[in-house]
Amino acid sequence: MRPHLEYGNPIWGPFNKADQKLVERVQRRATRVVTTIRGMPYEDRLRALKLPSLQYRRRRGDMILLYNLMHGNVGLRREEFFEEPPMTTTRGHSLKVAKPRAHTRVRRNHLGVRAVSDWNSLPESVVSAPSVNSFKKRLDEHWQDHLYEAP
Repeated sequence: MRPHLEYGNPIWGPFNKADQKLVERVQRRATRVVTTIRGMPYEDRLRALKLPSLQYRRRRGDMILLYNLMHGNVGLRREEFFEEPPMTTTRGHSLKVAKPRAHTRVRRNHLGVRAVSDWNSLPESVVSAPSVNSFKKRLDEHWQDHLYEAP
């Protein structure tokens, strides 16, 4: 069921809290099927099953797509999609991007706006990973405290 819930998240992913809760509710109900953990709170059921929340997987998917964009692994040049930040900052990693202004709610929830803060907050050791698989592993280690957070 999860592939159906996650298909196209970078494009259509739910940005309203109510919609995020509706999508998460599918996994919430599925975790209740396991009788030994049925009475536990949702986050504890996720921990017991070692199953990340769908919210986490959406954020992770955004970061994987940004990694691929920034490293030229897709058919787009990053200059066409992102602007480089002003050179006044010395903190952070070498692949930072500028966060564009967004005046509408729809624009604020576009991948090129919503994922920039998460991307820019990652350490150099994560964004400079040599491959997508090592990026995923480093990202999961860096965000391990957020693995089971639900909307």
